Amino acid sequence: MRRRISFHAFVAVGIAALIGCQRATPDTDLSAKDLAAIRATSERWSAAMHEGRWTDAAATYTADAMLRFPDSTYQGRDAILKYFESHKPLPATFELHIDEVRGRGDMAFVMGHSTVSPVGGAPFVTGRYLDIRLRQPDGSWLYYRDMVSPAPKPSATAP
Repeated sequence: MRRRISFHAFVAVGIAALIGCQRATPDTDLSAKDLAAIRATSERWSAAMHEGRWTDAAATYTADAMLRFPDSTYQGRDAILKYFESHKPLPATFELHIDEVRGRGDMAFVMGHSTVSPVGGAPFVTGRYLDIRLRQPDGSWLYYRDMVSPAPKPSATAP
């Protein structure tokens, strides 16, 4: 019996030591200021896209950014700007949502989705995205890699 107690005590001390070595914070070292700046970039992009201000939307990307869809890739801010210019402004019913932000130092990973709310209907998901953002010297966080996966529209016959 004595050996069993000492073995359990040894295991308990070992587990306590391991727990003490682990981080007590979530997987992010980003400050509240960083998180606010990341959200501000998303809001800036969204406002510019709604208003057709393509240069302002492209300015939320680093010069060497990449915008990737399942069937196409746009490398560099100039290519991203040309892609934006080939589209109409986003409808007022389009919304961008941030689901999760994680990061350390000058890099953050942002995951989210977009929705459209049809008149008289429930919002539905139109796409999902995963971004890598880089902190700039001025404290802003620009898109460095932006992967977008469109979601299919719900069918009219769906329950």
